[in-house]
Amino acid sequence: MYLNTIDVKLTPRKDIGSYNVDLNESTLEILILILEFKLASSCHISRFVSQKERGRYIYTKLRRMWQAKLLESFKVFSGSSFTLFYMLSKKSLKILAESGQCEPYRLKNYPTAKTLLSWGLFKHEAQIVELASLESLNKSTNLNISFKGEDNSQLEDFRDDRQIEALTPDYTVTYKNNQSEYKVYTEFERTRKSNESLLNKIQRYLDFSNPQDFQKHTLRLVFQTLSMERSLWLNIFLNRPSLLKLNILTTNLDFIFGAKQFMEPIYASESTVKLNKDGLLKAEISQRIKLFNFL
Repeated sequence: MYLNTIDVKLTPRKDIGSYNVDLNESTLEILILILEFKLASSCHISRFVSQKERGRYIYTKLRRMWQAKLLESFKVFSGSSFTLFYMLSKKSLKILAESGQCEPYRLKNYPTAKTLLSWGLFKHEAQIVELASLESLNKSTNLNISFKGEDNSQLEDFRDDRQIEALTPDYTVTYKNNQSEYKVYTEFERTRKSNESLLNKIQRYLDFSNPQDFQKHTLRLVFQTLSMERSLWLNIFLNRPSLLKLNILTTNLDFIFGAKQFMEPIYASESTVKLNKDGLLKAEISQRIKLFNFL
């Protein structure tokens, strides 16, 4: 996905009439959704909300919320056209604070427009909301899928009387089916990290997770490329096999081009990865499995 935030500015409201929007459940739902993912386009939001609110309704709703200064908007060139994104305004952050539905630290941590439009952060957050919104389309009467964004997914701990970040997934998905609940901590690896840095990130999940939850909690890593995915497995097997106590699944963007792919066998696990020595030692993925057997 090609995105360019150079010279992007917030949409001015000159010569635009004001609009009063009811602060009903639907409005708050959209505000909280954008808070979870920091930004979202109308297409992303339409995927998340209920079927009756999809389509033209959501476009009109967002336009009116923008007119009412509940949202800020900006256009980003995405290859062949411009995509309109929305972020929260100071007015909406105040409304969410007064609603009591959001932790104060989450509202305080919400980025400014200048920060959010920095190229690296924007591209990462845009990809996160794209992945999560696609996955949300698989919700059905028999399968509930709910999401928490980065800030609401974080777990903290105290070390030497200092509060530190323990787990920092890009987002968390909860699948509920037949009274069973499964959490999927999702990390999107867009750029290459050092082997040690990535292994240390995974190590935190092992250090701060309850062993009793290993079977119902999944750590999912989505990589930009297949080579990045293979590199992780090679380094786990060679340098940190203790991490295999966790339920780790990986995939890459070559497999994700629509909503239904999330329900198909696109994931590698400890059991599907084999080490192969043909000159250099490599990790080969012999087959792919589903996220859960019941899908």
